[in-house]
Amino acid sequence: MTKHEFLNRLRTALSALPQDEVQKTIDYYAEIIDDAVEDGCEEPIVIANLGSIDSIAEKIIHDTPIQEFTLENIKQHNWNTTAVLLLILGSPVWIALLLAATAVVFSLYVSVWAIAFSLFATTAALALSGVILLITSPFLLSVAVPKAMLLLGIALVSVGAAIFLFYLSVYYAKQLVRLTGFIRQKIRHFFLKQGGASDEIQ
Repeated sequence: MTKHEFLNRLRTALSALPQDEVQKTIDYYAEIIDDAVEDGCEEPIVIANLGSIDSIAEKIIHDTPIQEFTLENIKQHNWNTTAVLLLILGSPVWIALLLAATAVVFSLYVSVWAIAFSLFATTAALALSGVILLITSPFLLSVAVPKAMLLLGIALVSVGAAIFLFYLSVYYAKQLVRLTGFIRQKIRHFFLKQGGASDEIQ
């Protein structure tokens, strides 16, 4: 692959980003290739060592704030004065709806994380109570053997339940982190598709 082909494909892969950001990236990789060629490296080898275009584009897009996609989409739609005026006049309605929807989503998100914190808190309580019972039960052996054995059994059950809940809590928290990343990627892909659709229309 030549430098020209590489840069053109990279530009296409980054088409949803603001044009100034795309140009900065193109200039950056063009300079890397030129410097390596000047040092005696062959152009195809330099380009191959840069990695795949998809992986480069994915990393750049992932590191770009979501606001950049939003602003770029607004620019690409070329909203006229009437559209802006209608948007402003309707702002009391759509802002209220947007805030309500955001509050609902945020409360749901906080709720699922609250479950994770509750699981960890329960795990800590069970572990602590189990350890305390394990420490105190031997002192009752000389006084009341049945009670001491009962406390020892409760202690072992508490510790076992704490271990089980710990692994369950960790698994649950990992799934929430993955869900957060999935939602974030979906939002990015939405704006990417919107940007791609705008490019096709133009």
